[in-house]
Amino acid sequence: MELLPGDRENLAIQTRGGPEKHEVTGWVLISPLSKEDAGEYECHASNAKGEATASAKIHVVETLHEIALTKGRLVWL
Repeated sequence: MELLPGDRENLAIQTRGGPEKHEVTGWVLISPLSKEDAGEYECHASNAKGEATASAKIHVVETLHEIALTKGRLVWL
């Protein structure tokens, strides 16, 4: 069973207008973040003009030492 955003106490969906006229910017806030929140998240949007999809992966680490920076890119250790 897949949970909806309203079913999780630590997850909130936010939207606001912009950056351009007739546009909406949206984001997800996960707080507090835990290891169980790791995984891939997808956003699906549609209106009369079409559809769009975007995805992002969340990798939760215990300490900053688990993250290395290589040539401007994050690398998981």
